[in-house]
Amino acid sequence: MLSLAITLASLLLIISAALAVRLKHQSQRCAKQLSQAKAKREAAEKALSEALSDSQVSLDALSDAFFLVSSDLEIRKSNTRAREIFRDQELVGRGLPEILMNPSFTDAIRGMVEAGKPAQERLTLSSSGHALGGSASEGETAWIIQVTPLPNHVNDPLSCIILRDISTEHRTEQIRTDFVANASHELRTPLAIINGYLENLLDDDIVEEPAMSRRMLTTMRKHGQRLSRLIDDMLVVSRLESGENAAINREPFDLLECANDVLERLDQIISSTGTTLVKNFPDSPVILNGDRFYWTQVMFNLIENAIKQNPNRELTVTLGIELLGADQVQITVSDNGIGIPSSHLPFIFKRFYRVDKHHTQSDIKGTGLGLSIVKRAIEAHNGTIEASSKPGIKTTFTITTPLGDENAPN
Repeated sequence: MLSLAITLASLLLIISAALAVRLKHQSQRCAKQLSQAKAKREAAEKALSEALSDSQVSLDALSDAFFLVSSDLEIRKSNTRAREIFRDQELVGRGLPEILMNPSFTDAIRGMVEAGKPAQERLTLSSSGHALGGSASEGETAWIIQVTPLPNHVNDPLSCIILRDISTEHRTEQIRTDFVANASHELRTPLAIINGYLENLLDDDIVEEPAMSRRMLTTMRKHGQRLSRLIDDMLVVSRLESGENAAINREPFDLLECANDVLERLDQIISSTGTTLVKNFPDSPVILNGDRFYWTQVMFNLIENAIKQNPNRELTVTLGIELLGADQVQITVSDNGIGIPSSHLPFIFKRFYRVDKHHTQSDIKGTGLGLSIVKRAIEAHNGTIEASSKPGIKTTFTITTPLGDENAPN
């Protein structure tokens, strides 16, 4: 009996040992499988993270604003450009209508998203009509909206939205259209007057009446000169805009001498209008390395514009020239005339722009290109011009420009 018990005990020990070994092997195998599964999961998470990171990098590289939105226009994803045009706001989780703040913009996007198929639309908005980046001085902005629904998102439909800012192209096209329309009008008016008087002279035998003929010919000459100046100004603008640096013939000249020549040319109009002219010049010559022709145009246009904008008014025009350190000069032209309303100041350098749209030909004459030439000529010399005005008190144009290499310190 004792030997049998010993035998059974030994057998149990052997079985227990075998079971322990088997359990150990199974445990090791399970641990290995768990480790492999963990490694696979971590690898998958890493790959997904890298894929998401790569996709975000790709999205951030886009020059257009990108949004991934749900069917109710909640933003799920955006890129850097989208955050830039919305002034670096946090966008994810917010509704697109909330940040756009423009019904026409929102309705257009909502309609394309609900249609569930790729679509594109172009919208033009006033500067105050949306929350997109920009300033009131930029005027209208134009956008192309592209909406593309993502496939395989039946339960949670998602759409990609791209907003492309085409405001620069829009404004360029608008300028071109306005320029053609305005130039046509400005050219047609003097031509119509000249042709009308010619018709009267030839068909109505007015040639035989010397006094009447002289009046008509004098008027024709005046409008012929106006026509000639308009064409000259258009050519100057075209030359500056086609290649400003190439249009500049730089040579050192005395800016004070140039300014005095301008005032001498304007002496007749200054005297005839009773304008008081004040000069604030330094005692020593100011040598500017630039194109004297264009600086003559700049000062002439600014002073003539001040006089012509203030008929029948006791006017004082001040021309100031002041050195700013060793390498810059500041030119100011100011007057105490009627001034420029603040709402018009951002646009006065546009071609053919008039503050008072109701002026007739007999009111304030000019080509409408003077300030446009001024701005482009100054920018071609790497200078800047700013305008400020308190209507009825003081209007000032301030020009700051480098003197040029000739004045650089040794």
